[in-house]
Amino acid sequence: MGTAIIGLLGVVIGSFLSMGKDWWFEYRRRCKNIEYLSIHVVCMLDRFVNDCVTVVQDDGLVNGQYDSDGCRSPHASLPKFNPQSIDVEWKSLPASLMYDILSFPNEIEESDAIISSVIEYESNPPDFAEIFDERHYQYSILGLIAAKLALILRKLGKIPEKNIQTGIQLRF
Repeated sequence: MGTAIIGLLGVVIGSFLSMGKDWWFEYRRRCKNIEYLSIHVVCMLDRFVNDCVTVVQDDGLVNGQYDSDGCRSPHASLPKFNPQSIDVEWKSLPASLMYDILSFPNEIEESDAIISSVIEYESNPPDFAEIFDERHYQYSILGLIAAKLALILRKLGKIPEKNIQTGIQLRF
């Protein structure tokens, strides 16, 4: 009887050790997936933020001069962000953060649609001030949203915060 109990105890301990090992390896794999995803997406978001800054700084002039037609025209391309283009384990993120990142391109499209409607219905030559005001407004908001998402991912993936050279501290 004592041998049977010892044998049963050995089986129970062995199965707990096996489950613990499986849990540990799954936990480590998930952590690595989150780190990789965070690094990759943070780099994309940082690039998007930098491109937003370029759009916001674009006043439509070249060296303070109007173009050959005597008008202001945009020189900065509108930034793109396509998170579905990367092959990462999205399910390793919390659902709300995954939704915020994967739906961000929809917000960009909505902003571009607003800018297009201003171009079509409200802008007046030669300054086209309404276009530039709307581009500045929409892409400053999008840049702040992208910076916030990058900050959340940095914390989740334990990535160091970006050193902002301008002295402006972003707080959310």
